[in-house]
Amino acid sequence: ISSPADRENFTLLLAAIRSVLDGQSRIDGRKYDLTIAGAPGNEYLKKIEGRRVAELVDYIFVMGYDMHGSWDGYSDLTAPLYQLPGYSPQYKNSVSDGVSAYLAAGIPAEKIVLGIPFYGYLYEGVSPEGQGLHSPFVRARSISYDRVRQEYLNRPGMSGGFSEPAAVPWLYGDSLFISYEDARSVTAKAAW
Repeated sequence: ISSPADRENFTLLLAAIRSVLDGQSRIDGRKYDLTIAGAPGNEYLKKIEGRRVAELVDYIFVMGYDMHGSWDGYSDLTAPLYQLPGYSPQYKNSVSDGVSAYLAAGIPAEKIVLGIPFYGYLYEGVSPEGQGLHSPFVRARSISYDRVRQEYLNRPGMSGGFSEPAAVPWLYGDSLFISYEDARSVTAKAAW
């Protein structure tokens, strides 16, 4: 959404699509879902008419991923369920903050579907301070869970842990920091 008029135009577009889908449903008796994906948090919600959009769509898939990544100046957690306490050299956010913003904007909980990543980010060239977390980095890229499991979880020189405050795992070693998801973090998000 790039202009102020797009806020209302987005609603009008969804209304037009909803009308066509409902018309087709009357013809063939099938149900047609209309869904959108939305960024987590208030910045995105300021760009749409949240309540009106929620009335038109069947579900809103809240993108509970890419909270941090290669576009940032510092390594960080990809999809923390909760914000890490304490100082961060960059913006803070979390899955719970993002979904809570939708609820506070009047979006019904039954319309919200949480998107969970099955990947993480590998940051190269991080410093040992903080075991690579919140470190400047040379390069970063997404990495699948299979690659994390096959190439890094048991790799000599790599150590890891589970951030209880953020409810996500991480790995550090050889000037690498990896933020990813595992069964425990996905379970925590599903339970939340």
